[in-house]
Amino acid sequence: MQEIVFDNTVLLIGLLLVHLIADFYLQPFSWVESRNTKHAVSPYLYIHSLLHGLLAAVVTLLLGDKISVVNTFYISVSITLTHFIIDLIKSYSKPSTTSFLIDQLAHVLVIYIAFLSVTKQWGESVALLKALNSSQLAVLLAYLAVLKPSSIIIKQLLSPWTDEVMSKSAKRHNIKDTLSLNLEAQQTLALAGQRIGYLERTLMLTFVLLNQFSAIGFLIAAKSIFRFGDLTKHQDRKLTEYVLLGTFTSVAITLAIGLACAYMLDVMPVK
Repeated sequence: MQEIVFDNTVLLIGLLLVHLIADFYLQPFSWVESRNTKHAVSPYLYIHSLLHGLLAAVVTLLLGDKISVVNTFYISVSITLTHFIIDLIKSYSKPSTTSFLIDQLAHVLVIYIAFLSVTKQWGESVALLKALNSSQLAVLLAYLAVLKPSSIIIKQLLSPWTDEVMSKSAKRHNIKDTLSLNLEAQQTLALAGQRIGYLERTLMLTFVLLNQFSAIGFLIAAKSIFRFGDLTKHQDRKLTEYVLLGTFTSVAITLAIGLACAYMLDVMPVK
């Protein structure tokens, strides 16, 4: 397969770097708070957007190879305006992981489009997508599979014991409204547990693909140590069994997906 190389790659990296610096290191919390409360009338929203555009112009002038002044101005203005619009829209949304990821993805996409526009490398970008092979798609499929689909499967497998564990928890805390506890606990713990599960399975899959199975053992041991005190304190065998069942199910599913992906990549630990 022919290697596809972008011209001016240093410019793209530079633009992404200044976005990272301006968005996370040069934006005080007071600016964010002002934007989220005052929205379009917040002066800091304008200052922040102009800062992004100014830094983008400086980077383009310093790192851009054969980028004209007109194209430098185009990059600066497009990043300034789009950053203002994206941040303004975000100021009306509730703070969440989803809104944060969408916000950052939109900014990165704008930078990438602006880069392609001034360097005229649309063909190379399309060719890069077409150059995806089965191995790369297999890795992408594996990582997607250990996230939401695996979470749903684990939840369904544990569902016969979930209500019983919640009911025992209600009695232990002398809470009469068991249904209320179930709803509140499931909403709160499900979100935290889901994110922990995502991170745990992502790390395990990475270790499988890197053939670092000892790291998986370290990860499970670290989690066990963390949960040991909590489980010992409650002295609840059902809860302990429930947690162990969830952990081992998560590990088994991730290992199965990881080994299947390793087989596709021909990097199986055992030939």
